[in-house]
Amino acid sequence: MKLQRQTELISIFTSFISGVKKNIMLTMNRTLEEKVDVVDRVYLTDSDLFSLERFASSFSIRVKTYNQLRDLSEEITVKTLRLLARQYPELVQKQLSRCKYDMSNVIRYTSLSILRDDENFFRETLMDWLANIINSYQVAKECSACYRLLQTVIDEMLPPDCSALVKPYSDLAISALMNA
Repeated sequence: MKLQRQTELISIFTSFISGVKKNIMLTMNRTLEEKVDVVDRVYLTDSDLFSLERFASSFSIRVKTYNQLRDLSEEITVKTLRLLARQYPELVQKQLSRCKYDMSNVIRYTSLSILRDDENFFRETLMDWLANIINSYQVAKECSACYRLLQTVIDEMLPPDCSALVKPYSDLAISALMNA
């Protein structure tokens, strides 16, 4: 029974393979991604199966959140920048296109990380880059305020179950910027 369940889960999740990035196959789930390389030598552990079952059981809310962020990204960005302009009018006036670009990337990577259920993906693919960019512009304080405002706008625009999934990523962005 256990082997049958493992086989079913492997079959389900290997169908989520999303493509190649930097010549590395990425799957929709980090646990499966790590196990695909050693599948000829190792079975999934109970912990791995628990992680995959949790991934599967929360997939519908993560898809809903991904869709909401994708569909509302532009509106979320504009509302957040309007709020930021009240606090830092010169920054927004001078760096509007840069702010919009960075915020759009954060929303995009947040949505994909939520879909993957993978905070490490968010950290590894975005946070170092973002902290370096923001540090070079010397606006970490202002940008951390921006991502606080972003979460406020998301809380207003998305259903509570969706905005709750976004919050850990907003917190990561704010923390990375404050430590930049």
